[in-house]
Amino acid sequence: METRGSRSLFMRKVNKFALLSLLAGICLLAGLSFQSSSASQEAVRLQKPLEHQVTVTLKLIQVYVADKKGNPVQDLGKEDFVVYDNGQAMTLTEFEKHILAASPQKAEPQPPEEKIVPTVLPPAAQVTVMGRKFFLFFDFAFNNQKGINKSKAAALHFIDTELIPDDEVGLLSYSILKGLSVHEYLATNHQKVREAVEALNVKNIAGRAENVEEEYWRRAQEGDPTESGANPVWQKSGFQLGAERQESKNLAQNFILKMTALAKALRYVPGQKNLILFSTGIVSSLIFGNQAGSPTGSQSGGAGYRAKFDPGDYVLRTQYEEMLQELSAANCAVYSFDTRESAKVPSLFAYDEETFGINARDIFTVGGVSQSPVNLLKDDKITGLYSISRLSKVTGGKYFSNIGEYQKNLDQLQNLTGSYYVLGYYISEQWDGRYHEIKVDVKRKGVEVRAQSGYFNPKSFREYSALEKQLHLFDLALSERPLLQTPLAFSLSALSYAVGEGTRLQMLSKIPNKVIEKFAGKKIELVALIFDENENLAGLRRTEADLTKYRGMDIFFASGSVLEPGSYKCRLVIRDLETGTGAVASAWANVAKKAFTGLSLHSPLLLFPESNFAYLEAEAKNKDAGAWKDIYPYDRAQYSPIIREVPKGSPKVFAVVPCSMTGLVQPNIVLAAWLIDSVTGERLPLSFSVLNKTQRENVEIQFLEILLNDVPPGKYLLYLHAEDAGSKTMSYAQTTIIIN
Repeated sequence: METRGSRSLFMRKVNKFALLSLLAGICLLAGLSFQSSSASQEAVRLQKPLEHQVTVTLKLIQVYVADKKGNPVQDLGKEDFVVYDNGQAMTLTEFEKHILAASPQKAEPQPPEEKIVPTVLPPAAQVTVMGRKFFLFFDFAFNNQKGINKSKAAALHFIDTELIPDDEVGLLSYSILKGLSVHEYLATNHQKVREAVEALNVKNIAGRAENVEEEYWRRAQEGDPTESGANPVWQKSGFQLGAERQESKNLAQNFILKMTALAKALRYVPGQKNLILFSTGIVSSLIFGNQAGSPTGSQSGGAGYRAKFDPGDYVLRTQYEEMLQELSAANCAVYSFDTRESAKVPSLFAYDEETFGINARDIFTVGGVSQSPVNLLKDDKITGLYSISRLSKVTGGKYFSNIGEYQKNLDQLQNLTGSYYVLGYYISEQWDGRYHEIKVDVKRKGVEVRAQSGYFNPKSFREYSALEKQLHLFDLALSERPLLQTPLAFSLSALSYAVGEGTRLQMLSKIPNKVIEKFAGKKIELVALIFDENENLAGLRRTEADLTKYRGMDIFFASGSVLEPGSYKCRLVIRDLETGTGAVASAWANVAKKAFTGLSLHSPLLLFPESNFAYLEAEAKNKDAGAWKDIYPYDRAQYSPIIREVPKGSPKVFAVVPCSMTGLVQPNIVLAAWLIDSVTGERLPLSFSVLNKTQRENVEIQFLEILLNDVPPGKYLLYLHAEDAGSKTMSYAQTTIIIN
């Protein structure tokens, strides 16, 4: 699913969240890598290509209403709401009420109590249900090991007890080396997300900034011991400490910029997003400043004591506020779980370590005697409390101060997000990327309303940032029903064979001309992905091509991988890199174990006489004798592969049937063939003749003509049976065939 980078990366075996990590490498310059399987949409658009055009759009808005005590208000009707879009009062045509009475383990979620749908809809428009979207976000840069461990326990508890089947959940993380990564992107398959959480590695933790700040401001208050020459050789100088503090600011800036980029990309993900952040937060004094000592400059602190005032970092503060604005504009509410408390385990020797160990204070010095044993731990200016709590407040989320109480806090989060209203109104959609400000009022007094602050009109794919294009690709490549567009569809099938080194899977697809005509640009990418039974990525291949030169004909595309035996899901994504138009095809395939002796019948390749088509193939990393062209030879100027569906009215088809022979003396392979009706299970005889036989080392390849005159239309399994007349060893193979 990568869009850029070296081809060597595309051949690696990686699990599914390693696929997203590969994208992290591709997006390294942007510092971000980005699964969704829901049809929930903020805007239900007419079925349209991605060109500029004006169309009628249904805008859906999620609204949360609470009383003065913070409890959800659940008895409002459509008439109680007024929605303003850019200051204009809108006519509400849709209204839904969603209420979760308790967590899923305690009670089943209630269906919507009320739903009003207009009697007349614009042509081709449809109404969809808007569900909850959650991102679990693990911050490794500003955190600690105990905090991460507690965070993982909290995330697993949330997945196991708070989610309902229709909820979409994704998993993000941020680390200094890898930047911002998405391990899973908005999936209703909660088990996959759970496995991804369990696989998170605490080794990514950095967590130095708070320690540096503690020492920096301690020095500011007590003075720099190096000035008096009494400092031990192992203690850091003021210059070194200042350099480390600047490094902490650089780390904070990187985090802020990556979060801002993420927020901008999430603008185009429909609906309200709830980001559950596990972090200690950026140390507040790095952004907003701090003060140590007396403003009058009193020297009561002893030798070397000085008053110090830091007004904060203007650049960091400006970028931090921009991050808050972008998250709000993207309708992304941040629910912060502060992991500081989990690290504050009372220690009998904590005061001694602070006084006489790490900082080498002498008990007879003013600094050593006057030091408060709890002062540092309670100084929230040199922790992330303010920055992380403000993040939640501004974005409409909530701050939870102690990760150790995650069960109670997650119940509260469920209460806050489990009851909401969906309001809908129609607008004329414009492709200009402009921002619309939304204001939602409730006529009832004494309630608090929380809703998205606005939305962005769609824009041309050419104007997407690199990060937005990555998000667009994730949506196409990993979603069964992509959110950002309705992709074009075409057919895909696969061959399984075992020759040379290992067992292989060859993806085959015929891209019809009607699909090719939809791609207006000259720069097209084809991304072939293969997932195993656990939905881990087993193979990936990417190819760029110019499809405009193939207009007026179909294209046959092939891509192969060496795989272990097992069942696999194949997916081919085509994307116009100029317009964003996408097309997707999927198929299941089984790779059988390689037979070390006897016969091994490989998947048959069905052919149809056709000449007006072109070939396009993903370039193999290593060319060898096991290449599929050697195992499935045929005249490409006369025949075209059949991808599942036989052309209507065809009286016959052809087939290339390879069979490996190992340890057999003078083998004589006899084939038999029949059809199984996929609906009734009825077995139908099949007439065929062998037109040609060829030998490639220990592989015999038979070219068959199969007659279909007496076969009624339907979907069938084509079974082939091979037997060696001498040794009586046998082998089977099958493929799906649709006869019109």
